[in-house]
Amino acid sequence: MAARQIHTIQRAPHTASTRPALLFLHGGYVDARSWDAHFLAYFANAGYECHALDFSGHGRSEGREYLDALSLDDYLADARQVIQGLDRAAVVVGHSMGSFIAERLLEESLAEAGVLMSPVPTLGTLESASRLFMKYPRFLCEVLNVTGGRVSAGALRLIKDVYFSPTTRPETLLRFAGLLQPESARAICDLALLGCWRWSLEKPPALPALVVGGELDTLFPPEMIRPVARRWSAELRIVPDTGHALIVDEHWERCAAAVLEWLEALAPCAASRPVAVDERAFVL
Repeated sequence: MAARQIHTIQRAPHTASTRPALLFLHGGYVDARSWDAHFLAYFANAGYECHALDFSGHGRSEGREYLDALSLDDYLADARQVIQGLDRAAVVVGHSMGSFIAERLLEESLAEAGVLMSPVPTLGTLESASRLFMKYPRFLCEVLNVTGGRVSAGALRLIKDVYFSPTTRPETLLRFAGLLQPESARAICDLALLGCWRWSLEKPPALPALVVGGELDTLFPPEMIRPVARRWSAELRIVPDTGHALIVDEHWERCAAAVLEWLEALAPCAASRPVAVDERAFVL
């Protein structure tokens, strides 16, 4: 199959750097702009070459007209296409659904290291989704309303309860609502059924990994992401007073600072080592 047109947002450091590139992978129902709100400028200012992609059917990438047919394997192909087109070694940074794609890239040794933020539990989202819908039965309906451009006060309250910390300001919620878009029905099913799908629980490659979670995360609370950290023998950091949308939460800078501290401590061997590049043409 021909490569799809994959849109990326790129932010370069002010001066040349030998540090690895950072590839940011967004979560469900949003696109690369979720990273551009804060993280891309923050890490570019810290000296990192930053790339954030829109998965197929998201943002400005190809595929919106057949979004519901797209699978997690399609998103993985998008990420492979972008990371193999970089001219230097990369660290993958994934949030929520994007963390699963980051893990797959790490399993294939296509990245030097990985940061998994609010990661999908190892057995998928079925348990968390069941809990969520029992507590907030109107959640899916309100999300569909917002992705369709119908933003109400009730929808914003629900978004705040599910995704954000209690101190989140209305303007932050409105900005987040502007980032939301429909998600692939097939990808949602893939995430729910990871426990009986292709997900491998074999010992992964011995690559550096950091797992970051929000103390107040309603979707994937700390106890649900600890197995992910154990699987990767990763350092686990729980950001206080922060919800699932920790990259755009009021406390986003605490989260970014924790990631930057970990990146700065990575062994120098992760810097500037070229990766093997597929001979196919890449459309970015």
